[in-house]
Amino acid sequence: MDYTQLLVLHSYYRWIVLLALTLFFLWLYVHHRRMTVFTKPHFYALIGFCILMNIQFLLGLLLYLCSPLVEHFWQDFGAGVKNRQLRFFGMEHVTMMSIAVIFINYYTLKVKHKIGQATAFTYLWKRFRWLLLIILSSVPWSWSPLTSRPNWR
Repeated sequence: MDYTQLLVLHSYYRWIVLLALTLFFLWLYVHHRRMTVFTKPHFYALIGFCILMNIQFLLGLLLYLCSPLVEHFWQDFGAGVKNRQLRFFGMEHVTMMSIAVIFINYYTLKVKHKIGQATAFTYLWKRFRWLLLIILSSVPWSWSPLTSRPNWR
């Protein structure tokens, strides 16, 4: 798969992930407010969301490894850091998304020990809302001041 195909796949899959993220947060908020007991089916739903995020992350890593923007960023790091577009894709986007995915995986594994407890959804709600902010601020939106990329390729 070449760079262009990977870029299109990563770009379109983003919308699936963002839709899942929206539904996940609505689901999480409702269960948090109701103080629902966290069960195995809830955990499996969380695993499913985690898998979606990990697929997008792997697509992003592959894209990062073959991106001409990233290659240009690393060829002249000093100049790349001063260029907003290069810095965003060469350093900021990959760093923030990596942090988000690492913590999504960590909290998903950690909450397994809370199966059968009503505090699990509150635990997830408090942690995942910060991850939502990290993810949404690191997406290359068409209106973003950090980078101007089309929402659809």
